[in-house]
Amino acid sequence: MAILDELKTDQEKAEELKAWWRQHGTSVVAGIGLAIAALFGYEYWQKYQNQTMEESSAIYHQIQQDKDGLVPENLLTKLQADYSKTSYASLAALDYARSYAEVGDYDKAIQGLRWVVDNGSEDAYKEIAKLRLARVLVAQNKTDEALKIVDEKFPTSYQALLADIRGDIYAAKNELDQARTAYDQALMDNAGSANELIQMKRDNLGKATTPPATK
Repeated sequence: MAILDELKTDQEKAEELKAWWRQHGTSVVAGIGLAIAALFGYEYWQKYQNQTMEESSAIYHQIQQDKDGLVPENLLTKLQADYSKTSYASLAALDYARSYAEVGDYDKAIQGLRWVVDNGSEDAYKEIAKLRLARVLVAQNKTDEALKIVDEKFPTSYQALLADIRGDIYAAKNELDQARTAYDQALMDNAGSANELIQMKRDNLGKATTPPATK
């Protein structure tokens, strides 16, 4: 067969090539076109991603430079509207909530935290927002709502913090035995510097009450 191929004239080979191209040429051109389109599409997407991160970073930097303490709502709104899928939108909303919680405007703090819970780009930001939301709800005496949050599933690394917040919730509800148990659990799970504060809250509750002996 190889010998026969070698004996073919240039004309015969040209005719075979033309016939093959008529049969497969369209798919070859389409494949090349798709490859080129994919290449340029990927480059465009990379350029768009880089531009998005640069623009959102610039707005967040502007928020960080604000000297008044409160996160400007117009800048937060722009991040949430135009760059909601970036980490900067979540970070700005967390900063917004913190700044308003510090001055006692818990409604605005909750607004920022709920946005992160509902729209955050990463689970870590959502988890942080939930924990802070639980604390703000305790401050508003909405203890049942706060308890629902801390009873949700969280990574094991949050267990000490969850127990601490649970202690705050039960203390606010005046369910002191449960508060003591929660703080004790937090002290067992937590090896960090927050132990001193947890211990102080636990000590303020005194010793656990002893149930009366049954006859």
